[in-house]
Amino acid sequence: MKKKISATLFALLFANGAHAEIFICKDVNGRTLTSDRPIPECNDRTQRVLGKNGTTKREIAPPLTAEQKKQAEAENAKKKAATLAAEEQKRQDRALRARFKTEADIDTARKRDLELVQDQIKREELVIVAKEKSLKDAQKESEFYKNKTLPNSLQRKIEDSELAIAASKKLIKEKQGEIAQIDAKYDQTLKRFRELNPQAAAAASASAQASSSASAAAAPAKSQSAVAASAAASK
Repeated sequence: MKKKISATLFALLFANGAHAEIFICKDVNGRTLTSDRPIPECNDRTQRVLGKNGTTKREIAPPLTAEQKKQAEAENAKKKAATLAAEEQKRQDRALRARFKTEADIDTARKRDLELVQDQIKREELVIVAKEKSLKDAQKESEFYKNKTLPNSLQRKIEDSELAIAASKKLIKEKQGEIAQIDAKYDQTLKRFRELNPQAAAAASASAQASSSASAAAAPAKSQSAVAASAAASK
């Protein structure tokens, strides 16, 4: 069978000249088919293309099935998303480097953003104090109207104070959540800054360790001073 196939291939190659291409495949029944053009019977399977010396030049893959197309599209979408995410990370890294030169710059920006929110919380706390006093005064005044209908102005005063207190408490809670978000944002910024600047991160770590060691060394000295002072006082 192989001799017959080889003879057929030789004949095809010879007949088509120096630039001939021969298509070869096995059909659904396992028969080897050859032709000087793509073989219709092998449209659903791989076809090899042979050159003039009988070696494989390339392969023609069968069309993708519906499931394979779906998987290919999903993989392409995944790769595209990964590429976009990488580009966005590069953009963020450039912005981070442009804005912050040192870790101290990050700490300063964190402090500034936190102070803005903390100031808003303080203002709302003052509002609550004022409205609680107003509510207390209105409730005390309402005691004179037991078993009687409260004047509309007094009723509104009580209701307005209660609403204002509730609104300020709600806003304070939201601002406290905002503080947590700010801290989380700058924690992530600091982490990424250190990843982009490993030498700066190492220097900061060494400085922190030195400060910790100095504090630990100072503690016994303070304790001895306290003991000496106590002894002197007792004399």
